[in-house]
Amino acid sequence: MKIAIFFTYDYTVETLKKSGLFDREMRIYDELAKKYDVNFIFFTYDKELDSNDFGYKNFEFFPIYKYTKKFNNKIIRLISSFLIPFKINKKLNNINLLHQHQILGSWVPLILKYKLNIPLLVRTGYDAYSFSIDNNDRKLKILFYKLLTKLTLRFCDLYTVTSHSDINFLKKYFPINDIKVVPNWIDRVPYTLNQREEAKILMIGRLEYQKNYPLAFEFLKNLNSSYELDIYGLGSNKEYLEQLSKNYDIKVNFLGTIPHSDLIKTYRKYKYFLSTSKFEGNPKTILEAINSKCIVFATDISNHSEIISDGFNGFLYKTLEDLIKKFNNIRSNPEIQASIVSNCEISLENNQIEKVVETMYKDYESLMSFK
Repeated sequence: MKIAIFFTYDYTVETLKKSGLFDREMRIYDELAKKYDVNFIFFTYDKELDSNDFGYKNFEFFPIYKYTKKFNNKIIRLISSFLIPFKINKKLNNINLLHQHQILGSWVPLILKYKLNIPLLVRTGYDAYSFSIDNNDRKLKILFYKLLTKLTLRFCDLYTVTSHSDINFLKKYFPINDIKVVPNWIDRVPYTLNQREEAKILMIGRLEYQKNYPLAFEFLKNLNSSYELDIYGLGSNKEYLEQLSKNYDIKVNFLGTIPHSDLIKTYRKYKYFLSTSKFEGNPKTILEAINSKCIVFATDISNHSEIISDGFNGFLYKTLEDLIKKFNNIRSNPEIQASIVSNCEISLENNQIEKVVETMYKDYESLMSFK
């Protein structure tokens, strides 16, 4: 079985490496390759790549812009991307299945699907259309994602999302055919429960509007204690947030990005994990924090409530006052802390990597049988 994976439009290997996510994104495909002898070819928006540089035996990396011009102007580059399928179609010999990673860029494999008569699976980790609405994007951008979602849902062979909340949203706006939930994966890791930071609170995420870090700063200021925030992530709001933290006179450590393998170890250094996101998909950071037996506090939004049962394996809060009250109650109650930690391990069975790998392979087999 040979499968072509298409990166998100304009994403390069370096894009993922800079964010520390390259090895995490490759891990699920590496497991599929090892367990089911699947071969993958990754179509990336690089100009040059050497497949031997990455250490994955069954992987081949194909730099799209080696075979077609990459225009500097974003609009021209987007328009010209509709010609990519005609530039690379001869490179897809013996491909059994097309797999688009995130919806942005789905027009490339959609055209190839009909040109080569190969089934197409589109996997989304978050719903781009709903994110665009929640992020107050320009109307033209929202319309673009709406049309792209409609076309992709209509013409792909299987569309997967990571949460039931995403399905419920899509049902409001589009006719739904072949769509299913395949959650984000986590790996079983050894736990170190002792010697965790108690005076520092961990946050992980891009430094953007969506993550709502000002709420975290207000929370820290209202604790009236020596707590600090350790934030891993980069983004366009870094300078603003650095200045805001100084204005609040609180201790916030902006720690940038690190490789995912190091990030997994980092979770286990902290007792508390905080998310202040306004909206999310199926957040990997919260899954990984729970999996690492952190005590998680997260905004009470639909995608969080699919993961967290309030008071069982973490805490959901609606307001700043609610967060302060719950945190103050928990930090002084070791019995509740122990109960939360104990429940973390049993709450994420469907997210274990071996289950997600099995589900994905069955989807591949099912699609290929209807070719």
